[in-house]
Amino acid sequence: MGGYAGLDLDRFVEPSLSSWSRPGWRALLVQRFTHAAAVDELVLPPTTDRHLWLVTAGAGRMHLDTGDGRRVVPIAPGQVGFAVPGAATRVRYETTEPMRTVQLHLPADAIERAAGSLGVPAPAVVRPGPDGGAFLGAMLTSLAAAAEAGLDGLYADTAAEFLAVHLVTGGAGPDGHTARLGREDARVRAAIAYLHDRLDQPVSLADLAAHVRLSPFHFLRVFRRATGETPARYLRRVRIAHATRLLAGGMTVGQVARRCGFSSPGHLSAAYLRETGVRPSAHRPG
Repeated sequence: MGGYAGLDLDRFVEPSLSSWSRPGWRALLVQRFTHAAAVDELVLPPTTDRHLWLVTAGAGRMHLDTGDGRRVVPIAPGQVGFAVPGAATRVRYETTEPMRTVQLHLPADAIERAAGSLGVPAPAVVRPGPDGGAFLGAMLTSLAAAAEAGLDGLYADTAAEFLAVHLVTGGAGPDGHTARLGREDARVRAAIAYLHDRLDQPVSLADLAAHVRLSPFHFLRVFRRATGETPARYLRRVRIAHATRLLAGGMTVGQVARRCGFSSPGHLSAAYLRETGVRPSAHRPG
C-alpha cells in the first residue's frame, strides 16, 4: 500500500500531508491535497486498496468513471467518493472555488481480516451507509487531524480495523456471525499489563491481539467492552499519567518523551496539551 506510488501527480495536486511519511503510519495512508483548478482527464490506475476521499473545500462539478458506471457529482465540502478496487478511475472536473481533499487508502488485507472475523464475504465495492457518507467523512477528518498531530501507529492500527469493519458491514455493525468470547477480563488484564511494560516502546494493535490470542477485530471489541475505550486511547492516557509523574520527579521533557514512547519532545508536548490542557513544563518542579 502506498497510494498511487510512481504516478506523477505534480500537475494535478499539491500535497500537504502524508501519514506514510509522518508520523509513519503503515496500517493505512491518509493524505491532504490541494487540487488544480481544472483537469481534463486524470487516470488513476487500478489498486486493491479501498480508496476513499472527502472534499473539505471547493465548489464545482466532477465527472467520474470508477469502473461501475459514469456519474457527475458536485464538488462541495462533505462530499465522499470511492474508487472501485481493481478498476481504473477516470476523473475530469472544473472548479469555481479551489478544491481540497482528504484521501484515504485502506489495504485490502484489512478488509479481508474484518470479513473473516465476522464470517462474511469481503464486499467487492464499498459504498456510503444510510447516512450518505457522513460518518466516513467525519472519520477521514479525524484521521487527518490525528496524523497531523503525530499520533502513533497504535492509533492508526485501531482506526484501520474499525474502519474495515464499518466498510464490510455497511455501518450496520457486527451480526450473529461474530463469535462470543469468554475469559474477557483475563485477556484485557493481560493486554493492559503488556502495555504498561512497554510504555517506552511502539505497540501495535496486532502485537496486543497476538499477545492475548485474539484477532485484532475481536480484541478491539473485548478491550472496549471491558474498559470503555480503545487500546490507543488507553495507552495515550497511561503514557500521559506516567509522564506527569516523571516530570514531577525532575526529568526533562526530552527524557520523559523517550521514557513514555513519544517520538520527540514536541510530540509529547502536543499530546500532553491535548490531554491535560497545559504544557509538560507546568508539571516540572520549580
